[in-house]
Amino acid sequence: MRKLVLWAVAGLAVLFLVMVLLITSLGDGHTPDSSPSVLPPQGGASGAQSPLPGPQGLPPRQPVATPPSLAPPVEYGPPPTVPPEGSWEAVPPVSRLSALGPVGAGIGRELAEMQPHLAGCFSAASQARYAGQGVTSVNDEAPLDDSGTTILMIQLETMEGSVRIVDAPVETRGGAKDALIACVQQALRGQVLPVPQARAGARHRVLFPLMQ
Repeated sequence: MRKLVLWAVAGLAVLFLVMVLLITSLGDGHTPDSSPSVLPPQGGASGAQSPLPGPQGLPPRQPVATPPSLAPPVEYGPPPTVPPEGSWEAVPPVSRLSALGPVGAGIGRELAEMQPHLAGCFSAASQARYAGQGVTSVNDEAPLDDSGTTILMIQLETMEGSVRIVDAPVETRGGAKDALIACVQQALRGQVLPVPQARAGARHRVLFPLMQ
């Protein structure tokens, strides 16, 4: 009887031990033979992995754009000088008397009648009388290039029914000597030309080539 009790106690102990082992294995959530589960990749249903953050959680550094090369600055010259108001340089010159309309036509006729008198300045005797005398020249900021022709700039003031030649400064000298230019300037300066179409109060500048 005593042996029977001992065998019953031993059987209960073995049964208790088996139950403990079974409960312990169920609490781990997997059996010893089960393989480790693989976590699904992050990034949503597409399966694309998100980029790893930069150092200290900062986003990846973007490339720095290279600034475009700058063109060298354009150098400009000084602005043109504005002639003083009321000066002859402030009067726009014209190349032909025809630009003045009927008044210019009347001035052209009078100058044509003066040509024999002006031609006398080409003689050696006339130039000898004007040797050493000064000549007047235009004061324009950008005069004409000297192409070899002597050109005067006749300054004209209109009056009622007439035009007065104030002066005839030289624009380009060409091959003329100072004595020749001084003689022609003296012949033109102060001449009053009868021009019935003229009205008082206008001023003009006209190029006048000097031809023998």
